[in-house]
Amino acid sequence: MGRKIKLLDNMDKHLTNEEKAQRKDLQQALFEYPQLNAKAPDWLAGRALTEWNRIVPLLRKETPISELDRSLLASYCKLYQTIQTCSDDIKKHGLVVTTDNGTRKKNPYVDIMSQAIKDMKSIAVELGMTIQSRAKMELNKSKDKQPQDKFEAMLQ
Repeated sequence: MGRKIKLLDNMDKHLTNEEKAQRKDLQQALFEYPQLNAKAPDWLAGRALTEWNRIVPLLRKETPISELDRSLLASYCKLYQTIQTCSDDIKKHGLVVTTDNGTRKKNPYVDIMSQAIKDMKSIAVELGMTIQSRAKMELNKSKDKQPQDKFEAMLQ
């Protein structure tokens, strides 16, 4: 399936029989869930839909994302759209706006954008979409590679 989850068979760490059984169950369980349907939810539109179409093929190729993650991923895409909308308003009106009575205050879109970025980052971590989570997957992938010969194994 092209998914980068460390397989039990490829682990070189000593595990007890109980740990092996637990990991085997986990390994099987990750791939028993229905794979995420690439079709976006009907309620996504505009920039959120564009983001869905950009990231879903990547996630389906590299992670055990499932249909259970659908609403979380859709929320991520809506947050992306919110950030873009806020950015457009800030670009148009600036970081500081003048109220009707002439006082200057922070553009409220700054706070909305800041919170959306925090929420989006939180979801990205959950879905394995951060640099750190990808680096961890790549590290596990490189550990999974079996040495070609016994001398290469000794060097590792």
